Amino acid sequence: MKTRRCWGWTILVRWFKLCLLAAAATAQAASLESLAAAFRKNPTGANRAALLAYAAQKGPSQEGALARLVVGSVDAAGGNAQSAIPLLREAKSRLRSLQDYTGFHLANALYRTGAYEEALAELEPAIAAQPVSPLRAQALLLSARIHLESGRPDRAVALLRNHAAELPVPSSLELLAGGLERSGNSVEAARIWQRIWCEHPTSGEAGRAASALERLRQALGARFPPLSAEMRFTRIDRLLAAREYEMARRELQQMTTTLSGAARDRARVWLGRARHLRSHDAIAFQWLGSLKVASPEADAERLYYLVASSRRLGRVGDMLQALAQLNKRHPKSPWRLEALVAVGNHFLLANDVSRYEPLFRTCAETFPSDAKAAYCHWKVTWAAYLGRRPEARSLLREHLRRYPHSEKADAALYFLGRLAQEAGETAAARAWFEEVKREYPNRYYATLAEQRLREADIKAANPSQEVQRFLENVEFPPRSRTHNFEPDRITQIRLGRGRLLRAAGLADWAETELRFGARTDAQAPLLAMELARAAVRKQEYGKSIRYIKSLVPGYLWMPFESAPEEFWRLAYPLHYKDQLLRYARARDLDLFFLAALIRQESEFDARAVSRAKAIGLTQVLPSTGRELSRKLGFKRFTPSMLYRPDVNLNLGTYYLRHLLDTLDGHVEAALASYNAGLSRARLWLSWADYREPAEFIETIPITETRNYVAIVLRNAEIYRRLYADEAGEALVATLVSRPARAAGRILGEPQ
Repeated sequence: MKTRRCWGWTILVRWFKLCLLAAAATAQAASLESLAAAFRKNPTGANRAALLAYAAQKGPSQEGALARLVVGSVDAAGGNAQSAIPLLREAKSRLRSLQDYTGFHLANALYRTGAYEEALAELEPAIAAQPVSPLRAQALLLSARIHLESGRPDRAVALLRNHAAELPVPSSLELLAGGLERSGNSVEAARIWQRIWCEHPTSGEAGRAASALERLRQALGARFPPLSAEMRFTRIDRLLAAREYEMARRELQQMTTTLSGAARDRARVWLGRARHLRSHDAIAFQWLGSLKVASPEADAERLYYLVASSRRLGRVGDMLQALAQLNKRHPKSPWRLEALVAVGNHFLLANDVSRYEPLFRTCAETFPSDAKAAYCHWKVTWAAYLGRRPEARSLLREHLRRYPHSEKADAALYFLGRLAQEAGETAAARAWFEEVKREYPNRYYATLAEQRLREADIKAANPSQEVQRFLENVEFPPRSRTHNFEPDRITQIRLGRGRLLRAAGLADWAETELRFGARTDAQAPLLAMELARAAVRKQEYGKSIRYIKSLVPGYLWMPFESAPEEFWRLAYPLHYKDQLLRYARARDLDLFFLAALIRQESEFDARAVSRAKAIGLTQVLPSTGRELSRKLGFKRFTPSMLYRPDVNLNLGTYYLRHLLDTLDGHVEAALASYNAGLSRARLWLSWADYREPAEFIETIPITETRNYVAIVLRNAEIYRRLYADEAGEALVATLVSRPARAAGRILGEPQ
C-alpha cells in the first residue's frame, strides 16, 4: 500500500513538472501579446501558467512586469485577490510609466481583501496622474465605495459631489444615494434615487432605485419627497426613446389618474404619442381626435401628433384639417413648426411644389430663429432655382446671410456661381466657386467648384470684388482646419503607453488610453492614426475608418495638403484592391467609384450587416443575392456566402452595372437607386429638366439618399487623388453603359 502511495506521488510530481516544462516551452515560443490575449480570453490554469512562465523567463524586465500585470489584473477581477497582490506589487515596481494601471488593479485586489487603507493609498497615482489617467473616474468611484464600506459615508458623499462632472452616471449616483442614506440624510437620498429611476429608467440601477424608494417611502412617511410631474415625464420620454412602449403606456395610464390640470392633459396626449411612436397610428388617430384638453400646450402637441398619425395613415384631408387648427389656435407654438415641416415634407415627397413651398415659407418666416428655419428656407430657395425663377439669386444670397451655419451653405455658393456663369458674369462666378473650395474643402460641391475653376473663361477672370465684399459679411462658423502632426510631449506619452499596453495583449486598455487622450489632452489625429494602423494590422478595416471618423470628426474641413498622406489613406483605404480591380474591369466600373461606394456602404468591413439585413462589402440583401446568383449561374447560394468578399463584390458590381445600364449611364441616379430603389430614382429623374447632375442630386427629397449620392461621388474624387498615380491608367475604367454585354457576367462562381 505504501509503495502504491509513493508511486502515485511520483507520478503526480512528474506530471506537475511536465506541466511547468510545457508552460515554459510555450512561453519561450510565444509572444507576450499572444500569451496575454489568450489568458484574458480564456483564463485557464494552463494559460495562466504559460504567462507566469514567460514572466519568470523575463525576470525583472519590463516584459516580465507586464506579464505580471496581466495575470494580477485578471486574478483581482476574478476573485483571486490574494494571489494578485504580490504579482501587482512586483509589476508596480518595474512599470514606472504605468503606475496608474498597476496601482488601480492593486487597489482593487486590496479592496477585495478588506485592506481599505492600503487600497486608498494605491489609488492615488490613478487619481493624481499627469497626464490625466483614463482610470481616474474608476479610481474615484472605488475610493467612494471604500469610504462607504469602511464607515465614512460623509467622505464618500463629499468625494462624489466634488467630482460629479467627471463621474459616470448612474453608477456614481447610486453610490451617492447610498452614502446619503448611511449619513442619515434619507430625504436627499430619496431625491437621488428618484433621479436614477426617472433619468435612467432602463439601467440596472433603476431596478435597485425602485426598491430603495419603496423602502424610504415607508421609512419617511410624510417626509418622503414627492416626485414632480416633470420628472415623471422625463422618465416616460426616456422609456419611449428606448422603445419601452408598453411600460411607458402603463405608467402614462396611471399618471392620468393621479395628475391633474395641464399635467394630466399632457399625460393623456402622450398616450397618443406612445401609440404613434409604436406605429399604432389608427389607435393614436382615434384617441387624439376624440381627446379634449384644456391646456393650450397639450392641445398644440395633440394636434401635432394628429398631423403625424394622419400623415402616416395617408389621410391627407385629416392631416390638413389638424394643421389648420394648429395654425388658428397656436400660431407661435413649436408644435406648429413641427407640423408645418411634417406636412411640407409630405408634399415634397410628391413633388407638389405649389403645396409644399408656402408651408416651408411660413416655417422660415414665422420661426426664423429655430434650427429648422434654414431647412425650410432652403426648400423655398431650391424650388425657385429649379423653377428658373428670377428671385432664385436673391434667395440664395439671403440663405447665406441668414443661415451661414446651414448644411446648404456650400450648395448656395455653388449655385450662385452657376447663375453667374450662365449670365456671363465670369468674375462673380470665380469668386463664388473659390469660396466653396476655401470654406468647404473635401465636400461634394467643392469638387464641382474645382472643376468649374479649371474652365478657361473662369480661370482667366479676376474674382469679383462685389462678391468678395458680400462674403466678408457672411459669418461662416469657425472650424478647425489644420492640425499639428508632429507629436507633442503629452501625445508622445499617450502613444508610448498605448504601445506598451498593446504589446502586453491589453489592446482594449490601449484603445481606452488613446481614445481618452484624444478627448482630453493629446493630438487626436495622431492617436486616431495609431489606432487605425493597429486595426489594419488585425484586418479590422471598418474599425480603422471609424477611428478617424469618431476621433477627428472635423477631418473633412482640413485642406487635403494640410495632413500627411498616410492620414488620408487610413481614412480612405483601398483594401481588397486586387478583387476590386478584377470586378471593376469585368463590369466597366471606375475603380475609385467602386471603392467610394464600398467605403460608404460597409467601411470595407466584410462582416458588416445593416439594419435592413444587407450583408458584406457592397451591402447585398440575401433576397437580392439569391436573385443575382441565379443570373450569374451560381450552382448554389446561401446568405452566408455574402460575407465572402469575392462573392459579395461579384454580386454587388453586377447589380451596380445593371442599374447604370438601366438608367442609361446616369451615375447619380444609379447611386440613388442603389440606396433607395430603382422606381424612386426613375421618379425623381422625371421631376425636372435638369441642366447638370448636381441639380438632380439636390432635388432628391430623401435626406439620407441625397447625402449618400453626394458622399460617394466626393469619396471617389478623394480616392482618385490618393491612388491615381500608383493605379495607372490601366486600372481606371470609364463609367459607360453597355447593356449588350449583360452587365459583365462572371459565370459559375462559386462552386
